[in-house]
Amino acid sequence: MPKNFNTQAKVWRWPGLPAVAGDGGWHFVNLDQKVSKQIRDVYTRGFVKVYATIGRTSWDASLLPSKRDASYLLCVKKLVRQKEGIFDGDMVKIKFKIK
Repeated sequence: MPKNFNTQAKVWRWPGLPAVAGDGGWHFVNLDQKVSKQIRDVYTRGFVKVYATIGRTSWDASLLPSKRDASYLLCVKKLVRQKEGIFDGDMVKIKFKIK
């Protein structure tokens, strides 16, 4: 299994949380199901630690398994969104490396 991945995904805000200051709340992307399957075949349980990059901004994160659509979720931190000018509904290119 490769340890480095590149994918593209749409940013979405966790439903049910009020927007604070225009774009608050938790924001995520769903990883491609093909990429998710490659990861799930090796990491069968729980969170998967990664080092993620969008644009010029990198951060430590964990992939969260999503049973609803058999993919992994990646939380896009507020600091990353601010630095890269990312909002709910934007398409982003993501690079990540499994630790």
